[in-house]
Amino acid sequence: MRNAEVAAMLNRVADLLEIRGENFFKIRAYREAVRQLDNLTTEVEELIHDGRLKDIPGIGEAIEKKIVEYVTTGQLEFLTRLEAEVPPALLELTRVPGLGPRTAKDIYDALGILSLDDLEQAAQTHRLLEVRGIKAKTEENILKGIAMLKRTEGSIYFPEAWILADSLLATLRSQARVVRAEIAGSVRRASETIGDLDLLVASDDPEAMCREFAGLPQVSEVIGQGGTKTSVRVRSRMQVDLRAVKPDSFGAAWQYFTGSQAHNVQLRGRALQMGKLKINEYGVFKEDGTRIAGETEESVYAAVGCAWIPPELREGWGEIDLAAKGPLPALVQDKDLRGDLHTHSNWSDGRNEIAVMARAAAERGYQYIALTDHTQSLTIAQGLTPERFRARAVEIAAVNAQAGMARVLSGAEVDILPDGSLDLPDDCLASLDVVVASVHT
Repeated sequence: MRNAEVAAMLNRVADLLEIRGENFFKIRAYREAVRQLDNLTTEVEELIHDGRLKDIPGIGEAIEKKIVEYVTTGQLEFLTRLEAEVPPALLELTRVPGLGPRTAKDIYDALGILSLDDLEQAAQTHRLLEVRGIKAKTEENILKGIAMLKRTEGSIYFPEAWILADSLLATLRSQARVVRAEIAGSVRRASETIGDLDLLVASDDPEAMCREFAGLPQVSEVIGQGGTKTSVRVRSRMQVDLRAVKPDSFGAAWQYFTGSQAHNVQLRGRALQMGKLKINEYGVFKEDGTRIAGETEESVYAAVGCAWIPPELREGWGEIDLAAKGPLPALVQDKDLRGDLHTHSNWSDGRNEIAVMARAAAERGYQYIALTDHTQSLTIAQGLTPERFRARAVEIAAVNAQAGMARVLSGAEVDILPDGSLDLPDDCLASLDVVVASVHT
C-alpha cells in the first residue's frame, strides 16, 4: 500500500472528525501525521516491517495503530464507523470558504442539503435563514464563498501548495540522479492560488529521472510520461509536473518554467529587438544557433540587458523595463525578520523547552520571541493557570540571563470564553508582555 493511500485515509478521518465537531487538537494530530507521511521517502509498509513507524515525528501510538490496521487489513474500523455516522457528502459543503463543519452539519440537519448546487439555490432563495444561527450576512458570505470556490475550482492556496512542493523537493533532492531540484511555476512566483505544481531538476540523465519520479511514494496516479517531462497526481489530487534538464541548461529552464506567460512573452520580445536572440528552456541563442547563456537565470537576463528579476515580480507588469535600467529593489527576505510574536513552548502544546527555542531563534538571527502558550480552559493543550504563568516567568528570566539567546517575551494565547470574557484575571494579564486573544471551539 502506497504512502499516498495511507495519507488519504488519515486526511479523511480528520475531515470527518471536523464535521463531527471533535476537538481541534485531535484533528490537528491527524493533519500532522498526513504532513509527515507526505515528507517520507520510505514506504510505510517498510517502516511497519522494520518497527520504525513509531519513530516518525508526529505519529503517536493511537495513529500508529490505525495506520498498521489499515495497511495490514486494507480497512480501518474507526473510519468505517465515522462514515456511518457522518454523510461523506458533507465534506463537499466544507469546501466553501468560510463555511465551517458545524454550520455545514446544521444546514444538512435542517434542510438535507448535501451538494454545492443545492446550497447555492437555498442561499439565493433565503432558505438558509431557516437554519439555526444563520443570519442574512452569513447567507451573503456563503454565496460569496461559493462564487470564490467556482473561480478557483481545481486550485489550492499558496501556503498549502508550498508545503506540498517543499515535501516533494525533499524527496527529489535525496535521489542519486538529481544534481539540483527547485520549485518553478506559480508556486515560485508566490501566486495566491495554485492550479498545479511545477518542479524542475537538473540531472545528467533527465529521461531516467522523469521515469523514477513516477514511482515516488507520494505519487498516486501517473497522468503522462515521456522524454523529459512527467505529470502525476499526488494524494491531494493536485497535479505535479516535473521537468528534467541537463545541468548546463538549468538556469534557462528555471526562468522559462517559472513564467509567468506574460513575462516570458515580453522577455522574448526584448530578445528579438536586441539582436534577434531566441530564448527557450535550453538557453539564449543567436540566429546562427550559438548559445550565449543558460546555465544560470542571471545569465539569461544579462543576455538581454536586464538585471535578475525576483520571481514574485514576473507578471508582465513593467518589471522587464525596470530591470533594464538596473537592479530592482530587494524584496523582504527571511533574514529581514527580527522576531516571532506567536510561539508555544512545552509548557503548553509546544515541543521544546524555552532555552532550546531561544537559542534556535538566536541562530536564525531573531532578536526576540514571544511565548504565547495556551491558557487554563484549554486543558487538552495543557493550558496554563495563573500560577503556572508565574512559574514560567521564573524560567523565562533565567533564560534571558544567559548569553547567546534571543530575548524571550512573556505572553499568552488567551482563550475568549463563551461570555466574551478572557481566560485569565487582569493581574495575570498585566504581568505579560504580549497577549493574543483567540476563540477555540
